Amino acid sequence: MPMLSRLLGRLEAVFDWLAAAAMFLIMTVVFCDTILRYAFNSPLSWAYDLISIYLVAGVFFFSLAGTYSAGAHVNVDILQKKLPPRAIDATELVTAAVGVLVFTLIAEAGMRRTIDAFVSGDVLSGAIGWPTWPAQALVPLGCGLLALRLALVLVGRLLNLATGREIVRFGRPQGHEGMGFE
Repeated sequence: MPMLSRLLGRLEAVFDWLAAAAMFLIMTVVFCDTILRYAFNSPLSWAYDLISIYLVAGVFFFSLAGTYSAGAHVNVDILQKKLPPRAIDATELVTAAVGVLVFTLIAEAGMRRTIDAFVSGDVLSGAIGWPTWPAQALVPLGCGLLALRLALVLVGRLLNLATGREIVRFGRPQGHEGMGFE
């Protein structure tokens, strides 16, 4: 299990790097567009489409699993702070089970939609015929990786509950000490 978690962590790190690269591209395109617009009265006509169709979606979907692994998603843990470890495992087990189901369904539907857009040659109308499938492919990639991480958490929590011991260790997210409503 630790080897699988490390492998998944490496894949999440690659996705996090891709999200950061997409964010850097957003900043670069906006900077260049602003300079060209106000200094030369010649904006980049394609900037808005590139950013809104591909790059923002890349930032979001590429960072889903890594954000969950880091414990950085929004989490209502007011009650969990008062629970014993086995009860925490039980609540997290339910959360992971629901998450696996939901994100697997989203990934599967996203994959069907991506394949359909690719096969049909679907493009957006406008000055540039942007293909839709690359942006749609981000949905199954990001949600699929998150579903894998949630499945790993689900198995770990099940092992902890079944044995009554901490077989898989789930620590508090780093950098969140002292945060919350105590």
